[in-house]
Amino acid sequence: MTTPLADFLKAYAGAPWARLHMPGHKGRLRGPLAQAAPFDITEIEGADSLFEAEGVLRESEENAAALYGSGLTCYSAGGSTLCIQTMVALTCGPGDRILAGRNAHHSFLNACALLDVLPEWILPRYNDSFGVSGELTPEAVADALQRWPDAKAVYVTSPDYLGCVSDIRAIGELCRRAGKPLLVDNAHGAHLRFTREDRHPLTLGASLCCDSAHKTLPVLTGGAYLHVSRDFPLERELVKSRMGLFGSTSPSYLILLSLDLCNAYLAGQARSDFSRLEEAVQMLCGELGLRPISPRWDFSKLTLDAWARGMSGEELAGFLRSRGIECEYAARRHTVLMLSPGNPPEDWARLRAALEALPAGEPLREEAEPFRLPERVLTPRRALFAPQERVPVDDALGRIAGETRIKCPPGVPVVAAGEKIGKDTQKILKISGIPAINVIK
Repeated sequence: MTTPLADFLKAYAGAPWARLHMPGHKGRLRGPLAQAAPFDITEIEGADSLFEAEGVLRESEENAAALYGSGLTCYSAGGSTLCIQTMVALTCGPGDRILAGRNAHHSFLNACALLDVLPEWILPRYNDSFGVSGELTPEAVADALQRWPDAKAVYVTSPDYLGCVSDIRAIGELCRRAGKPLLVDNAHGAHLRFTREDRHPLTLGASLCCDSAHKTLPVLTGGAYLHVSRDFPLERELVKSRMGLFGSTSPSYLILLSLDLCNAYLAGQARSDFSRLEEAVQMLCGELGLRPISPRWDFSKLTLDAWARGMSGEELAGFLRSRGIECEYAARRHTVLMLSPGNPPEDWARLRAALEALPAGEPLREEAEPFRLPERVLTPRRALFAPQERVPVDDALGRIAGETRIKCPPGVPVVAAGEKIGKDTQKILKISGIPAINVIK
């Protein structure tokens, strides 16, 4: 697999150019960035331009498309956020509806507000009572398609932040029969194309799909892909122009370089690496009696039920931290550990020792009411740009949210802009550690 951008940057860094262009460091930095600085450039002659790619960047993106089996793959140096904004802009216009699982990342809601698109929520089958994680069932999608036949697209988050995976094949078939494009936020699943069984959303029927390559692949933070299915043909120029609406005109060439180099990894050892990782996680779970969070789950996430050990998720994270392990996310009940082929053997040894040393306390229980959608009073866009005031959450009961408030991670909205704050929402806001909120005046 060729690495055209890497080849260009190596040649440029090794030549005696007078760098009379951006950035200001001129390829010379001290400290930990010294070795990377010569490759941090701007859109000079031969380096191509991300949103008008016709040279080395286009060749690299075409390599990625071949690896993922897409009709078109575009790079993002702005993470999956940029890709999510683009997917919504490519399928919806002002005033249009889009069907979406409520466990969507807040970047999706921000995109809807900016584009004046109305999300109609589909409740997942929650694994917790606070609307953070769960599988979006085909039955729930089918019901939503019947209720809102004028919706322009269906938006699914899979895998979600805790590792739950929805039945994308069944949902994709429903969308195909209904004539609706399926958009999948696969930010946490860039590796799923290269596992023992290809479970990537594009393979299973997604029309558009975003992958945060940096989450599970050897890519710098912010590197992501936007994939367009061969069955949903869109002109490259249109996709690039929509990305350009939201993306920086100064994308990081270090991020783009890491995406280019990742192609060689994906074409080479990725499949064997992720097969070994899957086997190692399954073996660890079997030996220690750890249960997956969902029947369909992403093995790169080891989601621990802290309540089963008589502690909170934050307490479990503290226990692991005292043994030299930093987790990805800790909540009231769950602690999420993200694993990849990048973890060396000593990480596995340390993790095993820590889990074996976990104290076995009396399991915690809580009778929690199921998550209920707040009442929507205004569209996200109208609410976001309406006159507002900031009030303590204790004083917000009955008010209309002027912003989307989240607990990040995982970035899932507790309340969306335009929704009325009821007792349930107020309780979740307080439990999530959110002390104040903007409300409509």
